[in-house]
Amino acid sequence: METLKEKYAPYFKIGTAFEGRDLDRKADLIRTHFNSMTCANAMKYVSLTHEPGSYHFDRADRLVSFAKENQMAIHGHTLVWHNQTPDYIFENTTPEQLLETLRDHTQKVKDHFGELASFDAVNEAIEDKSDAYLRDTKWYRILGEDYIAKVFRTIHEVMPNTRLFYNDYNECYPEKRTKIMRLLKGLLAEGVPVSGMGLQSHISIYGPDFDEIKRSIEDYASLGLRLRISELDVSMYKDNNPDDPQVSMPNPELMKKQADYYRELFKIYRSYAQHIDAVTFWGVADSDSWLNYFPVPGRRNYPLLFDDNGEPKEAFYSIMDF
Repeated sequence: METLKEKYAPYFKIGTAFEGRDLDRKADLIRTHFNSMTCANAMKYVSLTHEPGSYHFDRADRLVSFAKENQMAIHGHTLVWHNQTPDYIFENTTPEQLLETLRDHTQKVKDHFGELASFDAVNEAIEDKSDAYLRDTKWYRILGEDYIAKVFRTIHEVMPNTRLFYNDYNECYPEKRTKIMRLLKGLLAEGVPVSGMGLQSHISIYGPDFDEIKRSIEDYASLGLRLRISELDVSMYKDNNPDDPQVSMPNPELMKKQADYYRELFKIYRSYAQHIDAVTFWGVADSDSWLNYFPVPGRRNYPLLFDDNGEPKEAFYSIMDF
């Protein structure tokens, strides 16, 4: 059977985000089908350091070593985010000191892992729960409204050869896309070293509309940025609504709907392949998807190409049949 990475070699890399538990259960599946990796959590700030001066790389080292052994590209995730960041870096600090802390953290990451080809510099900074433009975070409060430009420049000073990405979710919906475009245009106009846009693509069999996905790719690519489909999964729930009752599987109707959605989605990705570095799934198989715990803990979802046993689903075959 032809593998995902073989089939899509003429277009873009096929990636997956995984943890140590995924290696324990699905190492052969990862090795067979994927040629790009993202540490799902292990490179996040708080995963590397909990207290000043203390760094722990073991968790990420295992994943990175596996990726290198299997000739997988490595994408870094993430340096600046409002979640999974240790509180200590924000305590009793000035703007100058916080940027210096970020510079030191970035240097430690680079010294340990080397300068990766690409990295999510800033993650989920746009507000989508109100009319506000930027999300109200500790980074924002301490560094000011232009903090994103400051942190991109700070990270670039340490990692001058790394493509730095802005990464966000709901990036295909018009209202949020308008805000993201405002951010990216402003950064580029100021000469900020942003190289790419990560389209998380946590989507559903019910949407977004394919025309909006096309429009989003075209808009972001029009800025001259490289694109990554960075956290792809296709939920079985409408808008991943926490009030939706548990979907029971197997459900042929839903499986076909998911397969049809994936088929059209990858047709779109292939048509814009000149702009896309990688399409990365957020997880390896349904059994370990984060959507089994969010937004409803314990509610099973089935958003990926492989089932609990690592066997290809109808969705897998739908994106291989072209």
